[in-house]
Amino acid sequence: MTSEPAPMPAPAPEAPTQGAPSRSSGRLMLILALLALGGGAYGSFPLWRAQIGMPVASEGFEVENLRAELSAATNRIAQLEAKGPTSNPDAARLERLEETVKAAPAHASAPMAEIESLAKQIAELKRSSAEASAVLRLSERLEQLDQNVRELQSKRSSAAALLLAVGQLREAAAAGRSFESEWRAARVLAGEDSESLALLDGLKPFAGTGIASRATLAQRFETLAPALIRAEILPEGDGWWRRTLDRLLSLVTIRREDGAALGQNAAAIIGRAQAAISRDDPAGALAELEGLSAGPAQAAQSWITEARARQSADKALSQLTAQALALAGAKP
Repeated sequence: MTSEPAPMPAPAPEAPTQGAPSRSSGRLMLILALLALGGGAYGSFPLWRAQIGMPVASEGFEVENLRAELSAATNRIAQLEAKGPTSNPDAARLERLEETVKAAPAHASAPMAEIESLAKQIAELKRSSAEASAVLRLSERLEQLDQNVRELQSKRSSAAALLLAVGQLREAAAAGRSFESEWRAARVLAGEDSESLALLDGLKPFAGTGIASRATLAQRFETLAPALIRAEILPEGDGWWRRTLDRLLSLVTIRREDGAALGQNAAAIIGRAQAAISRDDPAGALAELEGLSAGPAQAAQSWITEARARQSADKALSQLTAQALALAGAKP
């Protein structure tokens, strides 16, 4: 058996330019993958061909088709390898792409830093907003307190002025003279204090004429006392007999009882009333005079009216002074 001559080695292919192996290998791998998929589909075709309703082809026909496809693929690979790359890759472009990829983290860090800065600013704004809100509330409270203090100072100033006016009013009333101007001044300074206004309104009827002082009342009662005792002896009515007897009795010195006298006759009652007046106790004197009989009571009616007016005025002025003192010393 003759030996066949050894095949001649194929000529070495020309060295491709830079970048060609990578692209040719990629195409080759793609073609091989397609062939593998085609072979797999062909191998499993008998299994799913019946499911799609295709008729079963003969084995010879399938083999011929497969051979044709393999031959076409082989020729295509040979053509691609012989052709080589159509163009050289753009090295400058590749470098720019590499620089872009490398710089991507650096570019990404700048927005992240800006985001962190904005987050810090937002947190600072929230904190500043909370602090500003707290400061605003404190400012409002301070303004309210300041307003309250000013109002209190104004009230205290008005109360002090009212206290001074009430003092002047008491002085005028105690002297028994008219106190209309003092009353008006106190009425204005009382403002909206209802208690002070009510007390002042009670004094209004006496403001123009004044009220008899305690000293004046004591002197008048001293003069009136003998007439009160005679009134108990004199007959009722206003005839000539009463007037004549009154003149005769006025010439007689009637001894008055002292403050310790007992009984309900006019002399005893008047003696106890005079003792109360000397003690500066007009209320006690009025209480004693309530026991007088009709004649002496009628004779004493004018003095009793003035004494009650003095008693009422003194009480109102004392309460008004206490109210003015309370307003002047009021706490917030």
